[in-house]
This record gives sequence, structure tokens and C-alpha cells, in this order.
Amino acid sequence: MKRRTLLQGALAGAACMGLGMPARAAQFPDRPLQWIVPYPPGGATDSVARAIAGPMSGRLGQPVVIVNRPGGATNIGTEAAIKAAPDGHTLLLAVPPLVVNPALYPELSYQPLRDMQAVALIALNPNVLVVPAESPYRTPQQLFEAAQTRPDTITIASPGIGTVPHLVSLLIGQEMNLRVVPVPYKGSAALMPDLVSGRVDAAMDNLYAQVASVRAGRVRALATLGEHRSPLLPDVPSMTELGLSKLAGMGWIGVVAHSGVEPSRIATLEAAILDAARDAEVASRLEAMGLMVVAQGREPFQRRLVAEAELWQGTVRRAGVTLA
Repeated sequence: MKRRTLLQGALAGAACMGLGMPARAAQFPDRPLQWIVPYPPGGATDSVARAIAGPMSGRLGQPVVIVNRPGGATNIGTEAAIKAAPDGHTLLLAVPPLVVNPALYPELSYQPLRDMQAVALIALNPNVLVVPAESPYRTPQQLFEAAQTRPDTITIASPGIGTVPHLVSLLIGQEMNLRVVPVPYKGSAALMPDLVSGRVDAAMDNLYAQVASVRAGRVRALATLGEHRSPLLPDVPSMTELGLSKLAGMGWIGVVAHSGVEPSRIATLEAAILDAARDAEVASRLEAMGLMVVAQGREPFQRRLVAEAELWQGTVRRAGVTLA
């Protein structure tokens, strides 16, 4: 009898071990994650990923490796993320070009809303409308009235085709029935000489890229493009505050994954990213970069992706802008 009991116990133990093996195999993540950043090292978006990766790794129990895949207006990095195995071990740092590029590049091999899914929104990236220090324009309305009076003469610089500042400069013409001249440059640094010298009338740009010049009196800020004033420029009104809510274009930085990743794994990644973004030290680092930390989950971020794709792709197509 005792021998039978021991045998039954051994069999039961073996069965428990067998049941435990699939549980361990199903653990996620079970190896390092790669987080693709579609920009070179050292930039603002890269810095965001690196600030989040450390605490995120601690939560997940696996390293989070930043992989920079710049080029093609973020298309190279996006395609790499789409081609990766849909197991949740590859993430993509997402910025507005993700949903704008299908309109700029009609022959794209991917469709963002079909091939990718939201994981989490980390932060919003405010933009600002600035003019040269000696400009006669002191409000956006004065600038737009000049464009109404002198069509096709008011030039508005931006840091590049397809950036939110460039898209807002297109939107001005469409929403306000104005004929302004968008002038996209290759980055914020490239537009500064023409802005400061007055060779362009104004610029839409990333707020953080312009803060130092505004504070130094080299340029004048007319309005921020968010709904609220920025703590970096508390004396500058927002477009919404001035009654120009349709021009409240905001950049954003989030995380997406392959559309084939199962929901439970997305939920695990979402929780780790949100925890990292809400960490006081991480949030402080991001806010010092001029970002507004929002830390929103996948559902509101997915709604934002859909809305932004509709808004900005429509803006681009109406303007007839392509990079094909």
C-alpha cells in the first residue's frame, strides 16, 4: 500500500512538472526585445526611447535594446518592424510620419493602420509659430491678414516635408482659405539662418528647437500649436486660446508593434511602457526636452492614429504633395 502511494505521488509530481513546462515556455518576454528607432542616435526621439528602455527592461525582466534604423523619412525603420516576427519582441518608436507617409509615398509597401497596432503613447511634442525679432507681426492673425492681402507672398518655413509643422502650414491655406508659401527645410537648424535674417516671414517648428532663440530675443513666438500654453513659454498664447483651434497641431511620440502580436503580449508591453513613462525621474527628463508626458494606453493611442491618418493624409493629398 505504501509502495502504491509513493508511485502515485511520483506520477502526480511528474504531471505537475509537465504542466509547468508550457507555462514557462509561454512566459513573455522570454528573450531581449529590440526597439527600432527610425532616426539616428542622439536625437530627441532616440533620447525618449533610451529614457524609457531602462525602467521598461526592469519591469519586463529582459533587456530592451535600441536599434537605430534611420532613413527614408522613417520608412526604413517601419518596414523593418513590419518584417519582424509578430511575437511582440520587436517594437517601433512611432511619430507622425508613420500615418502621414502613405499619402507622401503612394507606392509604400505597408499600410500603418493595417500592419501595426498601438501599444502606448508616451508624450506630445508641442510646436510653435515664430517670426523674426524685427517682424511687424505680433499675432498669428496679423500674419494671416497679410497673407490674405498679399497672396502667395508670405513664406512659412518648417523643419521638413511631412513634419507636423509643415502639415500645419499646409492646413493654414486649406482651413483659412489663405495662399501662404510653405518652405520646408532639412531640419530646424537649417531654417534658422533664413528665419533670423528675415528671408522667410515665419516658421512653424518644434517648440523645444526654438525656445533658446525665443528667450534670447532672436525670434518672437506668436503662438504655440497645442491646446494649452507651454510651461517653457508661459507668456505665449496657444492657438486654441486665440480661437484658432484647427491649427492646434501637435507632434507625438509613442510605441507600436506588429498587428499580429497577440493582445495579452501587447497588454504586457503597454503596462511596462506606461510605468516607465510615469516614473518621476523619466518624466522629468522628458519634460526638460519640452515634451508633455501623457502616458496613454493602446486604446486612446489607436484612436489618435486613426484620426491623425485621416486629418494629415487628407491635408497632404489636397495640397498635392508627394515624394514618390
